[in-house]
Amino acid sequence: MPRQLTTWASAAALTCLLAGCSTLEESKIDYKSASQAPTLEIPPDLTQLKRDSRYQVAGASSALASATAPATRNVNDSGTAANQAGDVRIVRNGTQRYLVIPRSADSVWEPLREFWKDNGFVLTTDQPELGIMETDWAENRAKLPMDFIRKAVGKMFDSLYSTGERDRF
Repeated sequence: MPRQLTTWASAAALTCLLAGCSTLEESKIDYKSASQAPTLEIPPDLTQLKRDSRYQVAGASSALASATAPATRNVNDSGTAANQAGDVRIVRNGTQRYLVIPRSADSVWEPLREFWKDNGFVLTTDQPELGIMETDWAENRAKLPMDFIRKAVGKMFDSLYSTGERDRF
C-alpha cells in the first residue's frame, strides 16, 4: 500500500507542476504600440579622437613596396604608452618587441637580472654571452574572482584555480 501511495503522490505532484507551468503567461512584445525615439546625437563639446595609425603602412604604395620595406622599425606613437624612456627605446620586428639600450651588455645585464628576480619572475634562459634572457611563464593571480567558494577552496587547494592567462618575457 505505501508504494501505491508514493506512486499516486508523485503522479499528482507532477500533474500540479506541469499545470502550474502552463498557467504562467508569457509576456509578448507588442511592436505596434512602440514609439519612435529621437536619434542619438554626439555632444558638440566631445572632441574627435586621434586616429590610430598602428596598422597603416607608411610610405608603401604597392604590395612590392611593402614587401621590400624593412621589417624592423620603431613602434609608432599610438597614444597608448611611451615607446622611449631616456635613451632606451622599444623596437618591433613583426610580433616580437625588444629593448634597444645604447650601453654595453655587461653594464646592463646584472641590473636587468635583479629587476626580474625582484618582481617575482624566474629566469629560464640566462646567457649573457648570447645576450638572451627569458623568464618562466607567470600568471597574474590578481585577476581571479574572490567569491565565497574561491576563498574556501583556495585555502586548501590554491592551484585548482587559474586565470588562463600567462605571460613570458
